[in-house]
Amino acid sequence: MKTKFKIRRSDPLKAEPYWQAYSVEVKEGMTVLDALLKISEGDDPTLSFRRSCRSAICGSCALTINGFPKLACSTQILPIAKETREVTVEPLSNHQVIKDLVVDFTPFWNKMEKVTPFLLPADETRKEWVIKKEDEKAIDRAQKCIMCGSCNAVCNSLDVDPNFIGPAASAKAWRFVGDVREGHRKKRLERLSGEHGVWDCVRCVHCTEYCPKDAAPLEAIERLRAKAIEEGVVENPGAKHVLSLVDSIKRVGRLDEAAMTFKTLGFLRSLGMIPFGLKMEIHGKLPHPIIFLAIEGMKEVKKIYSAVEKRRKKG
Repeated sequence: MKTKFKIRRSDPLKAEPYWQAYSVEVKEGMTVLDALLKISEGDDPTLSFRRSCRSAICGSCALTINGFPKLACSTQILPIAKETREVTVEPLSNHQVIKDLVVDFTPFWNKMEKVTPFLLPADETRKEWVIKKEDEKAIDRAQKCIMCGSCNAVCNSLDVDPNFIGPAASAKAWRFVGDVREGHRKKRLERLSGEHGVWDCVRCVHCTEYCPKDAAPLEAIERLRAKAIEEGVVENPGAKHVLSLVDSIKRVGRLDEAAMTFKTLGFLRSLGMIPFGLKMEIHGKLPHPIIFLAIEGMKEVKKIYSAVEKRRKKG
């Protein structure tokens, strides 16, 4: 079966990227990486791309295939070709292109280094640890990451802020923060809760949706946030926002948005939001605090909070 491949090419010597089409004879079981190898070995030896293990383990061949990040070595061509009649291949988004399908992973590795990707044990003289099944399960998914960069490629926060720590490094961070043997947990969480840290995640869920190994980076970010609050690392807008939300529900049974702004940003920073508030008022979007905010059935809400508090104390 002849299949059209449209590949996004990029040459440092040329001003603009361009599309180049190739026709490839596709057989059952053939992958996108097989097609790229066939093109480079027969039709166009100038085509540049990365690959290594061909077993979906190394993560080297992650590319944008028909608009979504995938591992070229494990992506079958025929199911795609039968549906769309052509296969488009582009470099990963949110990464600087070096040439054709090869992107610069330097920022990716720099973010990995920032989270200190190794264990810092509490007691280095301790010879053995008893790791419970639930302890291992807590970090199991984060350990599946093969650092292919697919999650970073679809991260909306990274698209807006290149300095955001990103889902891949966050998953790696949870691997050690969540380890019962870790001795510098709070210090790690303080760094991760700072500017460009885990609280900047907008929870678009793309990182988990397109992870080829089910590492669930968003789950890792949520666990890091929860652990930070548990450890008392709350002097940042993200944690303050969550705590004010919890307090609002506990107090009145719904979001008291006016109060949340002040509790999240503080009085002085809230003053800077006045122009934005005026625009909201013009469009009828400004929440107005009223005297009796509490919803009906507040007794039930308080019972839920009480039950959660009791469970927390029991451990």
